[in-house]
Amino acid sequence: MPPTPIELADHRGAMLRFARRKIRDENLAEDAVQDALAAALASRESFQGQSALRTWLIGILNHKIQDTFRREGRYVSLGGGADSDDDSDRELERLAWEQDDDYHDPLRQVARNRLGEALHSEIEALPRTLKDVFVMQVLEGADTAEVCRELEITEANCWVRLHRARKRLSERMSAHLT
Repeated sequence: MPPTPIELADHRGAMLRFARRKIRDENLAEDAVQDALAAALASRESFQGQSALRTWLIGILNHKIQDTFRREGRYVSLGGGADSDDDSDRELERLAWEQDDDYHDPLRQVARNRLGEALHSEIEALPRTLKDVFVMQVLEGADTAEVCRELEITEANCWVRLHRARKRLSERMSAHLT
């Protein structure tokens, strides 16, 4: 018999504690738990009871956390962090990277150059452990396995370092965008 939505929700606290330990970002942890509960609810018919319900839910959550790190790993948000809304983040990204008709405008070129220099300086200022992962994975495009092998770290540690580097860069770059 598949678990009821209430039975699934009973494990939310344990799932949130697990997510917080893995992600260490309250909003991302909450999102991962919500995604995992939604996925579990959608596929609750597939639960066969071969493991404890909590074990099954934590397994789904673990996959959602990995998805979160992959999704967050694709970009460095140019927004100001948790206080910024999605629309203002998208607008900042559009303004910073859009290559439209006035791409060759000298004032815009100067602004882009200054932004690039600021980003380069902030990357250089990262602690070595964060900088190495960020440069290899984001700038050089190395895959996670290669980064882990080269730096002799686990995949989980790689994603944590990458997340911390992005978060720090996002916080530091917000001053250059105001």
